[in-house]
Amino acid sequence: MANSFTVKAPAKINLGLTVTSRRQDGYHELESVMQQVSLADTLLFEPIQGTGWHFFCTDRDLSGPDNLAARAAALLEERAGKSLPAVNITLYKNIPVEAGLAGGSADCAAALAGLNRFWGLGYDLAELQELGLLLGSDVPYCLKGGTALAWGRGEKLERLPPLPFFWVVLVLPAGLRMSTASAYKNFDKNKMGEPALTPLVTAIREGSRSKILKWLGRGFTNTLETAFMPGTDILKEKKRALEHRGLRPILSGSGPALFMLHENYYEACKAARMVEEANCRAYLCWTL
Repeated sequence: MANSFTVKAPAKINLGLTVTSRRQDGYHELESVMQQVSLADTLLFEPIQGTGWHFFCTDRDLSGPDNLAARAAALLEERAGKSLPAVNITLYKNIPVEAGLAGGSADCAAALAGLNRFWGLGYDLAELQELGLLLGSDVPYCLKGGTALAWGRGEKLERLPPLPFFWVVLVLPAGLRMSTASAYKNFDKNKMGEPALTPLVTAIREGSRSKILKWLGRGFTNTLETAFMPGTDILKEKKRALEHRGLRPILSGSGPALFMLHENYYEACKAARMVEEANCRAYLCWTL
């Protein structure tokens, strides 16, 4: 019987995101620079008697079969086409839900990788990414990790040099959740193709902290920031309030999570305190 083990599922932020066009299948083409951070969920895989799998999440609202981690288990079981050793999968949830941090995709990727190991299925990374794409556009990136340029639906990936180390302050306005589908439906179509990510990618290739921060400080880093849907007024108010305090919060994914990069721990802690004073939740983490 296999031993118990855990797999981390790190959150990701979008250092830049540009919607470039709409596809005939209803999805959108995009370009994005994605970066993993230390804030993570944890999946525990434990052997039990019998066959098959059992799934539980510490957030009971997420414990059902529609959870992407559970769907990953079902997909691998189906593809195996044979009886598999029984496993109990527990998801310890830490990444905020519907925040633009790819928490569900990260959990799915961790489930695919963990069960591939537990069941000895022998899939390589490319095969796992192909399976992951059936479940979510961000899953292939979450399997790959690190710093990457993504395009297509987000499934086409080019590894970039590791980002210079930054402290990251994540900002979550209380009670706000954002639907990714709604964000893509409601963004300003006149902003299609903006912003251009070439200067950001160049700065990362050069390993230039100053150029990376300069690009992030330009203000408009994400096409989806132009989306108007329920909750965006509150989000924009919170962002303006933080900007008035001298901070430069940036939207990650479809939001509502904002983030800031800092070069030293003192400045990051100071920013986190200011976020909490603005009645938002702050997460202090770092780039991976």
